[in-house]
Amino acid sequence: MKRTLTVFLVASAMLILAAGPVMAGAFRIPEASSTAMGQGNAFVGQADEPSAVHYNPAAITGLEGIQIQAGFIQITPESEFEGVSAKDQTFYPPYVFYANQISDSDWFIGFGINAPFGLGTEWDENAPFNAAFRAITPINEADIVTETTLEIAKIAPVAAYRINDQFSIGFGPEYYDVQKVVYKGGSSDGAGTGWDYSMKGDGDGLGYVISTLYQPTDALRVGFAWHSGVTAELSGKAFMFPDNVGAPYSGKATVDLDLPDTMALGLHYVINEAFTVNLDLDQTMWSDYESLNFKRSDGSALRDIEKGYDDVLAIRLGGQYMLNDQWTLRAGFHSEPTPVVEDTFDPRLPDADATSITVGAGYDAGSYAINFSYMALSKADRNVDSDEPNPLIDTIFDGKYKSKVDLVAIDAIFRF
Repeated sequence: MKRTLTVFLVASAMLILAAGPVMAGAFRIPEASSTAMGQGNAFVGQADEPSAVHYNPAAITGLEGIQIQAGFIQITPESEFEGVSAKDQTFYPPYVFYANQISDSDWFIGFGINAPFGLGTEWDENAPFNAAFRAITPINEADIVTETTLEIAKIAPVAAYRINDQFSIGFGPEYYDVQKVVYKGGSSDGAGTGWDYSMKGDGDGLGYVISTLYQPTDALRVGFAWHSGVTAELSGKAFMFPDNVGAPYSGKATVDLDLPDTMALGLHYVINEAFTVNLDLDQTMWSDYESLNFKRSDGSALRDIEKGYDDVLAIRLGGQYMLNDQWTLRAGFHSEPTPVVEDTFDPRLPDADATSITVGAGYDAGSYAINFSYMALSKADRNVDSDEPNPLIDTIFDGKYKSKVDLVAIDAIFRF
């Protein structure tokens, strides 16, 4: 047992260091399990594996013995603007979860590490909007856009209590380790209009999760999970970062990153012994993300970037079918409007309304299980047409954006 826990903790530490960025709906990453992703991430009511630590901690009361789950997601986003593509990138955010009943009591504990938020985009300095920007005087209403990176790992120790056979609760702190933030742009064209800026840093923030699981009948389970919003305090160094009046700056800088509250209500229904279906209503309070306010080390304003995102509700639908005692097939669908509003749109996050189709399969040998899934996430073409009063500056990002994402998830579950 001690050896198993030691291996788990070492693997967890390695995963913290390996957590990487992605581009998902805005910059939220709901995927943290192959089983869940194979069902369109409709999983809050089912949550019958260690990834319940993330999806619905109350549901770990249904797990027997010690269970450990580890895996990763391969995420390959593609974005283009007026036929010009962003640089190719592939990310591999990992996840690991642990669940265990305390003796023969009604108390259960769990632990998880995953990447619930992240962002990674990179544009060439010759992209059309950058070329348009170099033709005007650099001022703070627009940027030359190159690299944007946000790497976040969430560490969550949770507890759950089984009140009775029908009702359980789960709760715990969630520590967000922002390992890396990069906000970079600029161009050096040798003609007097070139300039460069960047901020690199890291930081952290603390939130919490509260969840419930209710099973009124043998066929129906109802789950609810609320992850609190978090303000992560980031610090680092800004280089030639233009301030609110366009002057250059080089030195220490800070910025607060507001991560949104998320709430999900999930229904899990057993049609028969082989076939189950899930429906999740998943709300992200993106209105928490109002702006990025960069400051000098003395607290004075360096640069303010408005965001003003909208709250959004995602609808997730999925199910699974057991072919036999070992093999299970899964499929799902999801639909989600973009929170990114027109007035503050920029190519760092060329988001649009999204839909996805997912498929998956799992093999369960009793003491272990292996699951894999695939998601094809497509985003509607986004035609940006700014109506701001200064067309010289505020229309450089106008045009058609196209995006899509391919995701593959693989994980294994071990039971002791």
